[in-house]
Amino acid sequence: MFPFNLALGKIKVILMGIVAALLPILYILGRRDGSKIEKTAALEEALETENERAEFYKAMEQSTNDIESSTPRNRTELTKRLREHGL
Repeated sequence: MFPFNLALGKIKVILMGIVAALLPILYILGRRDGSKIEKTAALEEALETENERAEFYKAMEQSTNDIESSTPRNRTELTKRLREHGL
C-alpha cells in the first residue's frame, strides 16, 4: 500500500506544479479578455449617448420649426389662429 500512496503523492505534486505554472497564463488571458469586454462596453455606452444626443437635437429642431411655423406672419394668419385656438 505504501508505493500506491507514494505514486499518488507524486501525481498530486505534479498536478499542483502544472496548475501553478498555468495560473499566471490564465490570469493574463483573463485580464486581456476582461479589458476587451470593458472596452466594448465603454464604446457601446458612448454610442448610445451619441444616439440619445442626436435624438435630442432632432427633437429640439423639430420643436423650433413647429414654433416658427405656428407664428402668424400677417393679419390673416393671426385672425385664423385666434379663431382656431383662441388667446
